[in-house]
Amino acid sequence: MANYGGEGMGYFDGGYLPVAEIRLPITDMGFQLGDMCYDAIHVRDGRFFRLNDHLDRWDRSVAQRRYDSLGLGREGVAEILHGCVARAGLKDSMVTFLATRGTPADARKDLRTCRNRFMAWALPYHSIVSDGELREGCDIVVARTLRIPPEAVDPTIKNFGRLDFVAAMFEAYERQVRYALLLDRDDNLTEGRGWNIFVLQGGKLLSPEQGVLEGITRRTVVELSARLNLECRLAPVPVAALRQADEVFITSTAGGIMPVRSVDGAKVGDGAPGPVTTRLTDMYWALHTDPTYSTPVRYELAEARPH
Repeated sequence: MANYGGEGMGYFDGGYLPVAEIRLPITDMGFQLGDMCYDAIHVRDGRFFRLNDHLDRWDRSVAQRRYDSLGLGREGVAEILHGCVARAGLKDSMVTFLATRGTPADARKDLRTCRNRFMAWALPYHSIVSDGELREGCDIVVARTLRIPPEAVDPTIKNFGRLDFVAAMFEAYERQVRYALLLDRDDNLTEGRGWNIFVLQGGKLLSPEQGVLEGITRRTVVELSARLNLECRLAPVPVAALRQADEVFITSTAGGIMPVRSVDGAKVGDGAPGPVTTRLTDMYWALHTDPTYSTPVRYELAEARPH
């Protein structure tokens, strides 16, 4: 990852360019205030997964952030995403798209004077966990740091305001682990940096209902559970349920369904990916060839005139 961004193609200020050349002005309120929102989607074997669902979430986020001067409709955003992947020549990709408040007209920093800014980039596909962890399970810890309450920052709008996750990650590093789960003020599970969590206990699958990003992979797991006649509920999940779980897995666009083998050093189940996790994982990746869930990348845009 030393050359992170070196193989990708992006879009910024109206044109396509290598990811390594994208530069956000330091006067942009996205930098100074964290006033931004973003989304991320993956491409597998030349097909976007759940593109319309990601665009739906994007539309809601942009509206709630009051980014009214992007100058791009839904179809314009979709064309840029296709264009980034096509110009990068990638069959498997992680694609990020982002809006910021922009730069204000003067030093008073009146946010109403900003012209919102849009950017996107496509990189080779990567998972938030390693290949070995995908096979054998990853280790997580429960952080002492609390998740920022949803009354302060709406977690359903995907954003980079993540200082709570930063503190939690250093807690994890100090305990020789790479992944940290944050709780809310009532000792209920929320989420980790970039992932939702599911707990299987007594034949029932549970995932936190509030205080989390409403992940697209999380939604897919709920839908797949119904196909298996497996009870799956979005509800408050106390930390005790996590410690007593038969299986635990985390979900993200970057990685899909990822097994957890230990929590705070204690094995989950027998310390290996469980049968429900494995079955859901197989079903999840099978959806990627289903035209109901996937959209072919328009590779012809690689030769098209820049947007």
